[in-house]
Amino acid sequence: MNLSHEAKVGLFFVLGVILFGLMLEVGNRWKIFDRGIPYRTMLSSTTGLKQGDAVKLAGVEVGTITLIKVLDDRVQVDFEVKPGTRIKQDTVAGIRMSSMLGGQFLGLTFGSPASPDLPAGSTVKSSESAGVDALMDSVGGLTREAKQMVLDLNRNQNQVMGKIAGMLDENRAVLHESLTGLARITAKIDRGDGSLAMLLNDKALYTNAAALTGRLNDISARIERGEGTLGRLLNEEDLYHEGLAAVKGMGDSMKSFSETARRINSGEGTVGKLVNDPALYNELKETIANLKEITRKINEGQGTVGRLVNDDTLYRDAVSTLKKTEKTMEGLQDAGPISVIGSVIGTLF
Repeated sequence: MNLSHEAKVGLFFVLGVILFGLMLEVGNRWKIFDRGIPYRTMLSSTTGLKQGDAVKLAGVEVGTITLIKVLDDRVQVDFEVKPGTRIKQDTVAGIRMSSMLGGQFLGLTFGSPASPDLPAGSTVKSSESAGVDALMDSVGGLTREAKQMVLDLNRNQNQVMGKIAGMLDENRAVLHESLTGLARITAKIDRGDGSLAMLLNDKALYTNAAALTGRLNDISARIERGEGTLGRLLNEEDLYHEGLAAVKGMGDSMKSFSETARRINSGEGTVGKLVNDPALYNELKETIANLKEITRKINEGQGTVGRLVNDDTLYRDAVSTLKKTEKTMEGLQDAGPISVIGSVIGTLF
């Protein structure tokens, strides 16, 4: 079959495109022109992961998966990373999701800076992460629990509404009377009957309250301006400083008083000894008892002082003696010195 020149060109073009696509696919999977550093890891499940998927280090693509092989109880995942990518001995590999809609990749962690590099062909530690199937199982469990919760809420709601309906049926008459009474009360308030209605409907009360509010505002304004006694008390700084000085003086006085009380409590000084020394108390008590006894004897006329206080005879004798002495002195003024001496001697003997 002879093909035209145009048909040969078209067929060659189609074959070229197909060959180019195959080369891209094979080159992406086998990395013919880019030799990577091989590693492997062991996972318990690789759901959603396939050969050719990306390998990312901290979210940056650094290689691809070259082989997924099932062993006895684990799944071996071989992968290659670009030359220059440092895989540490404590680097951890695990399946990660690129989005909630799907798409997974093999994620690697940096590892600690002090950890040495892992040789090529070694096995990287793995961590089991929740795959799509585990997430779907969790979502299914949550859905079942949510459905059961909704059923429980509906059942409880029906029970509560049934009880409320029963209470309303049982107390229908009481509720009717209460609502009727409330309607009568509101009607009285609307008509202005009663104290509450007057408070709500009396415009004069509102006017007085507004006027009182205005006066209070005027008073507060005057106080803020410093007018009047109260305003001066609140705004004068001199009064504040004087009051502060007075308070400090009171504080000093209280300190002195506290010091005096402390000295009295410790028995210092006369007052401290009087307060704390029982001997002085006993002596004072004994002295008061003696004074009481002395005053009793004086009142009863005992002793010299008692006789002086209670015996009128001594008073009369003293008055008579004074009168005689006065007459004698008058006579002595008229006599000479010798006669005075003689009279005195005669009086004495």
